This record gives sequence, structure tokens and C-alpha cells, in this order.
Amino acid sequence: MERKVRMLVNQDLEKILKRFEALETNEIEKSFKGEKEEKMSVFFHLFSKEEFEEGQLGYREDEEGNSFVGNDEGDWKESWFVIGYDEDLGDPIFVDIHNKNYPVLIAEHGMGEWEPSVLYDSLEEFLKDIK
Repeated sequence: MERKVRMLVNQDLEKILKRFEALETNEIEKSFKGEKEEKMSVFFHLFSKEEFEEGQLGYREDEEGNSFVGNDEGDWKESWFVIGYDEDLGDPIFVDIHNKNYPVLIAEHGMGEWEPSVLYDSLEEFLKDIK
């Protein structure tokens, strides 16, 4: 049985996944200064095209293909697609394909509802910063 997510891989997602294929690695280290000016690092894993479908499990749908997408506040949105995760905390990194700049978002998992924070205003900004 073909999973529902396969049918959701559209032109927007193909474009995003092709950009990831051009990266030298899927393992990204991002350094920044913390609140007390100490250097901190965050490690991200970005999905390859082969990992993308499985990466949606637990966010867009369950193992049986039952959707978690909803329209209420705190629900996973139809236009959100997981592109990777924070390796330390396991929080999903995702894009919103409703916005053609493809903002890159992150949200804490295990909180009972999704409250995303913007990591980057656009996929272009994200890719430029991680190179």
C-alpha cells in the first residue's frame, strides 16, 4: 500500500529536497552566542529524499496513515512538512510551503500542541547560513 505522504510530495517539496541533495552533508552544525555570550552549537539532521516520507511520521500522520493534520490552534498544519530535526532534542525542523519563501520553523515535540518558532524567514536564508 502506498502511503498518503507520497502523494503529497509536490513541486514545492521536490524543489526543496533537490536543494538539500546539493549540500555536502545532511549533518549541520550551527554555532551562535548564547545569553551569556558563550559559544553554543546546535546540530541538525536534514532529510534526504529517501528519508523524507518516514520523517513525516508522528507529525503529519501515524504508522497506519491516519492524519494528525488539523485546523485548530496547536494542530499540525497541512502546509507544514518536516525537513529534519534537532539532533540533541529531537525537535522537528519544518517548512511552511503555504508561504513561497518557505520559512524554516522549529517546534518542541511532546508539548501536546505545536507552537512553532521561526528559525529563518526563508529557505534561501537557511541554506545560505548553513553552507
